[in-house]
Amino acid sequence: MTDNGAVRRETVTLDGFSGTLTGPPSRVQAAPAVVILHPFGAWDRAGLLPHEVSANGTVRLFDDITAACAARGAVALSYDSRFVTEPFDDGAGSPRLTFTGLVEDAVTAVKWLAGHDEVDPTRVSLLGISMGTEVALAAAEELAAPHRLILVAPVGENYMVRRRWMNLLRHQEWLMSAGYVDDEGNVDLAAAARDTAGRSGWWDDFDLDDRLGDRVPAERLWAHLTAEYDAATQRALQQGDESGPASFWRDWAAQPHPYERAARVPGPLSIHVGDDDWTTPPRQAWLVHNSATAHGVPSTLRSYPGLGHLMSGPHGDGTRTYGPFAPEVLDALARDVTGTA
Repeated sequence: MTDNGAVRRETVTLDGFSGTLTGPPSRVQAAPAVVILHPFGAWDRAGLLPHEVSANGTVRLFDDITAACAARGAVALSYDSRFVTEPFDDGAGSPRLTFTGLVEDAVTAVKWLAGHDEVDPTRVSLLGISMGTEVALAAAEELAAPHRLILVAPVGENYMVRRRWMNLLRHQEWLMSAGYVDDEGNVDLAAAARDTAGRSGWWDDFDLDDRLGDRVPAERLWAHLTAEYDAATQRALQQGDESGPASFWRDWAAQPHPYERAARVPGPLSIHVGDDDWTTPPRQAWLVHNSATAHGVPSTLRSYPGLGHLMSGPHGDGTRTYGPFAPEVLDALARDVTGTA
């Protein structure tokens, strides 16, 4: 972890929201700069993940990233998500709590940072993580000016397509690839329940064996999972759920594929992905990269062996962690921001 005591931090207020500006210990001039764009959920400006979520101790993801950038002479801005500052209103949400609202904040942040007296306005990057990569691409399309996009664990497809994979197809894919579907088409749910490492971080709450029995025909299980998925999706779109209000889900569902936006932004793109990412797997990163390069947008892609969704490796028992970013990832991101070798 970068020594956060070696940087200068100050609270700043933008148009309707506030954040933290991080820079080198002494003031700088014409410095490269970066706006940090958060993953999905209630992320504060420090990127706090409590130990029970990260499974790897308390993590302050954005503090680590901004400190790494400041150590190389850059200025970095992180801010509180609207998921922190806006009420869910019993699941209905509001016109402010939408994907479009997150893009508005990102555009505001880039313009504000570009106007700061320590910053070179031609060297402001957007660094998005997971859903933040989709926000970065949408903001860059709106800004219509060259900004380096640093995309960590990028989202390539529209939310509804990816939601179906995450909450339905991923489960089927894992059960088959892990060997829990036999030659006769039966699924060994009891064995799957025992595989806590294989399911860790994305399917921890597993009770299918309790509800359906130790073994079940695959076709019956697929039908059961599909019905559950469809019902949960409709509830989220109509009345929200525990992780987001309906206003957000509906607006996010209406967005184009991020890989389509990657073909339209000026770029360049720097893409980073862990090869053990079961949330936005490497195929999503390649989708964005291939779309960009096919349309003449400069793009590089780097894959990190053994790292998961928040660029951290597993515990010794194979269970996944969510942060902190591995040191080599922090170093690579800081180099992207500053343009140093």
